Amino acid sequence: MAAPIAHIFLAKQMLAGPFKGFFDEKEFIIGTSFPDIRYLKVVPRTKTHISHVLLKDILLETNSFKAGVLFHSLVDEQREAYVVANRLYEKMPEFRFTSQSLKFAEDELLKTRFDIAYYQSFFDTILEREKDYNIDEKHIQSWHGFLQEYFNGSYSGKDLIMKYFDLNEPNAWFIKRWVFSRFYARKMYKTMSVALHNEQIRKVLLDFYLNFAERNSHGNLGASSLSGHGKNNGRCCGG
Repeated sequence: MAAPIAHIFLAKQMLAGPFKGFFDEKEFIIGTSFPDIRYLKVVPRTKTHISHVLLKDILLETNSFKAGVLFHSLVDEQREAYVVANRLYEKMPEFRFTSQSLKFAEDELLKTRFDIAYYQSFFDTILEREKDYNIDEKHIQSWHGFLQEYFNGSYSGKDLIMKYFDLNEPNAWFIKRWVFSRFYARKMYKTMSVALHNEQIRKVLLDFYLNFAERNSHGNLGASSLSGHGKNNGRCCGG
């Protein structure tokens, strides 16, 4: 699974490349940022994430928001398969939140490569298609608000990790939050640092993100491409 900034980074590439002229930018960006609202525990993951999405499925979708939702799943599957194929998890400290630490490290790596703040205003709007998921509008507003704060730099490092906990555990007892802060948050931050300061990991990750649009050109309509770095072990499920 990819984190919010990574999803928009790739959407931006594709909207300027293979998807150019196909979709409304704002609705597509909102769509590709929507599926992880499930972290608020207001909708099952199965409702927002679709398995085995192909590029042609997205191009055949006429609604820009729904196309963005499909693109989210395509990115999650391709990214997880790529990470596994390139054995990135094996190069990082192993503990309960290794995968989450890596995805947050990826956002740290990407946020300096484009103007993520440009997309904040997109989330001033709640689309009618978002309401189709029978989620209370206050939860959609909460998700949009989190994304806007994240994009303007309100959360980073340990603050981001604790916000992740609060989204997943909104009613957690104080002691549970304290334990997470005292032990897991610190270890997640250290694990993020490992990824960000390991030149090999950085190089492999940047290859995925910077060459994503090229790999997913119109010539690859029927397949999800991994990379030249690793052997294709098939699709894996993302977040």
